[in-house]
Amino acid sequence: MARTWGTAVADGVADGPVLADGPDSGPGLAVASQAGTTTSQATTGPAAAGAEVPFRLGDRPPLTGIRALGIAAVLVYHSNYKTLPGAWSQLQMFFVLSGFLITSMLAGEGRRNGRISLKGFYSRRAVRLLPPLLLTITLMAIYASFVFVADASHRIWGDSAAALFYYADYRQALGYQPFFGFLAQTWSLSVEEQFYIIWSVLMVVAVAMGRRRLAYAFAVVGIALSAGDRLYLTLHTHPFTDATFARNYYAFDSRADALMLGCLLGLLASDGRLSGWPRWAMRTLTAAAVAAAGVAVWILFYAPLWHESLLVWQLPAASVIYGIIIVYFVVCPMGVGSRVIGIGVLVFVGELSYSLYVLHFPVYLAIQPSGTHWSYWPTELLRLAIIFAIAIASWFLIERPLTRWRKRSAAR
Repeated sequence: MARTWGTAVADGVADGPVLADGPDSGPGLAVASQAGTTTSQATTGPAAAGAEVPFRLGDRPPLTGIRALGIAAVLVYHSNYKTLPGAWSQLQMFFVLSGFLITSMLAGEGRRNGRISLKGFYSRRAVRLLPPLLLTITLMAIYASFVFVADASHRIWGDSAAALFYYADYRQALGYQPFFGFLAQTWSLSVEEQFYIIWSVLMVVAVAMGRRRLAYAFAVVGIALSAGDRLYLTLHTHPFTDATFARNYYAFDSRADALMLGCLLGLLASDGRLSGWPRWAMRTLTAAAVAAAGVAVWILFYAPLWHESLLVWQLPAASVIYGIIIVYFVVCPMGVGSRVIGIGVLVFVGELSYSLYVLHFPVYLAIQPSGTHWSYWPTELLRLAIIFAIAIASWFLIERPLTRWRKRSAAR
């Protein structure tokens, strides 16, 4: 019998309230599974009797903990632009994870209610994304009122407008980004926001028509179009220049395949395809995840930016690698890797990852060894102390209260 959005479609146990809500790329990519407890996989009640129970994301600490590793790599790379030259791969992880979490959330809403509320979805996204961004812009404005900032109209106010209205990706891709803009890193947030708008509408269409296969088709076509677009623009532009790289690296149309891969995984999860795997399949997946982690480490150390090979095969390879790791975390939540990445300290830093991502670049630009006249490590420790202090204050005073509201809203 064909499955529709109104039927229960997964085999696993409902893991408590749906917490997935999406960072947020990039870093901050998803405010899902924010709790530090481990999801129980015991099957009881109807599930044990073989009844179909809807997939619920619930508390899955490794999906938050992995974001801590991602933001750590980004912070290290941006501190000197030498260490971990492949830190770009962490954005692929955030993109795949964001697609997975957002799709799991939207599919769950469609299954529960028979419809998806765009108003509710966009309001939850705004509540999650805007407060840390507005806080960062406010702090930059205070900084600029006391310290002279060269080309502030572009580097601070132009960047702020591009970040707030989510066109920073094409501003950078088309060469309009100023040199060392204070919010240059927000291009990835623009990619995700454009994805939220497009994918949520496509999911509304699929749910309204009662066609789950249509959602799968949207995801597969999205992967093909984005990957094909990037390959065409890369391979048919001669000679290959930094401008060619920037056009393909920063723009939504040529980076959406990672997000769409996450969407495909989210659909599979919502249909129960990532639940109830036999033991041999879980062992095979564990081995694949270990191999994927090994390749991910290689990319971090040996795959720098500005090379044609990154656009041709390293980006899609990183997407597949992190897709495998995310599937492992979902299928094997009690595995050794899941328990290690799901430890409390990583979960907490993962919860802060969106604010850390938004805050770190302007702090790095404002505090440099040339200004402090200190060596690298004292300067870096001061930077990190400021970044984490603001992020922690933002989390406890602003984001966590709003997160509770978002969870209650998502559960309705």
